[in-house]
Amino acid sequence: MNPIWQPGFKMRTSLAAVLVGLFSWALFLSGIARPSYYVLDEELYVENAKALLAGVQDTCPAGPPLGRLLIAGGIAVVGDYPFGWRLPSSVFGALTLVGIFLLANLLLEDLALALTAAALTFLNNFLFIFSRTAMTDIFLMAFAVWGILAFTAALKMKSLGAWKRRGLLAASALSIGLACACKWNGVDELCVIAAIGGFLFLWPRKTKNPEIALYAGHLREAGALWFSAAYLLLPPLAYVSTYWPYNRMHHLPFSYDQVMAMNVYIWKNHLTIFGSRLATLSWYRWPFHMQPFRPLSYLVLNWYIIWAGFAAFVYCLRRFARSLPETLIALLYLANLLQWAATPQKTLYYYYYFPAAMFLGIAIPVALRRLPAQIFGTRLNIVTVLPAAIVFAYCLGRIANLPTPFDCALGCWP
Repeated sequence: MNPIWQPGFKMRTSLAAVLVGLFSWALFLSGIARPSYYVLDEELYVENAKALLAGVQDTCPAGPPLGRLLIAGGIAVVGDYPFGWRLPSSVFGALTLVGIFLLANLLLEDLALALTAAALTFLNNFLFIFSRTAMTDIFLMAFAVWGILAFTAALKMKSLGAWKRRGLLAASALSIGLACACKWNGVDELCVIAAIGGFLFLWPRKTKNPEIALYAGHLREAGALWFSAAYLLLPPLAYVSTYWPYNRMHHLPFSYDQVMAMNVYIWKNHLTIFGSRLATLSWYRWPFHMQPFRPLSYLVLNWYIIWAGFAAFVYCLRRFARSLPETLIALLYLANLLQWAATPQKTLYYYYYFPAAMFLGIAIPVALRRLPAQIFGTRLNIVTVLPAAIVFAYCLGRIANLPTPFDCALGCWP
């Protein structure tokens, strides 16, 4: 029997997931009202959310509606002040981390390595900052991770039956559609799923790779027609459905012409945006960029994860198409990074690296699983997390917007 279905395994995993979610949410909430002013693009999204609540037409609908609806929900429930703006981000940040933990556990079938992936992801700086900022990137990430998780479960779980696999694929497709309704970048995850699904359906039934053969059999059990229909129909359906409450709150018709016109505006807006050359950064420099992005709470990827994560990514490439964990993580990282090489958008900011960087925290334990569990009597996963924790502690004063003198407790950044 698959260990995922053993009662003790399920209980430990479920308890760990709950603790990961509650612990991370508590830390995201701590001091979330700092600073009391808008950070980077917060003004755009928060003012749009306020316009929604006031029933005033949005003068700059620069992106899909779901993220602004969620921010508006926080303001409606808690109030129009920084805690209310950022509360939904903290919730979805915790959900993202739980999704990463469950995805790593599903891929590696090792609770310790899954907790390592969750710890490295929490400590990467990106998740902490976006979970405390009223922008739509964290909503995109949460829905994308859970969509990938449901797809992976459909591939890996044994003894499910055809209809449960189809249900997981449908849930995955809907989640990816909601990710796109936060930011169009969700299409990257859709492309990864399509690539893996197509590969498995075309994989010969007689093969020397039992792992790939098993996943291909599970996907064939769900059916090529169901897979195609789910990912062709459900993401657009989920995406378009988010315009119904948005248009209703703006007193606009929910019609094909109206929704199409709004999406054409988004497309044209992204083609014409030009930012300061001092703040923009070419996409191929993001993976090794080490200078903090001051306008967004001194955003910078944890310096240890920059190098350890890249080394793990290279290792994943060595086993590409031979094992699901390495293949999936490599594809997710590459898709979320290389799409910026093809996008016609002229202005690129470092924080666009967020989705790609999130998968480096899983890449490291994926590489660790083929190494000895201990080194000099110490568990290797603990040795791996410790440097990330030290760097995170050094960065914390700045990225958490701590007041003076705590912001410079370990030295002031330029």
